[in-house]
Amino acid sequence: MDKKTFNKLTKAVFEENGFKKCSNYYLLLLQDISIVVRFSSWRGVKYFNYSFSINDLYDESIPYNKRFDTVFEIKMEHTPTLRGYKAHEILFEEYDEIQYREMLTNMLHRYFDPYKNNAMQYIKENEKYISYRKEARLYLGLPAERKLD
Repeated sequence: MDKKTFNKLTKAVFEENGFKKCSNYYLLLLQDISIVVRFSSWRGVKYFNYSFSINDLYDESIPYNKRFDTVFEIKMEHTPTLRGYKAHEILFEEYDEIQYREMLTNMLHRYFDPYKNNAMQYIKENEKYISYRKEARLYLGLPAERKLD
């Protein structure tokens, strides 16, 4: 698939799943949180990452793409043999449109359906796996510092 088709299909799939395309990111506005997904690149590897922000912690004057309470890299499941940062790589040149649509749709459901179902509960239940800003931890009723096991 060429880059133009990849970008067009990416936008369509994100929008079908409730995201809004903003300048260089996709935005999902939920009742309690906002999620920003964007393309990133490191050492020539292109991948998606996302951040979420708790809506009550931010003034409306702060743009969504400048808010974050934590940031995640999104692992693409098409690369089971790859390890480290290569496991996150988007290999759009190797995808056909049907394969990519299915892969991206599955990825969006896997990563974001738990937030859509009950964001605050999901965030609290996964606190031991996620590093939040201090303000977010306090808002969630968690200790200001996360204890590492």
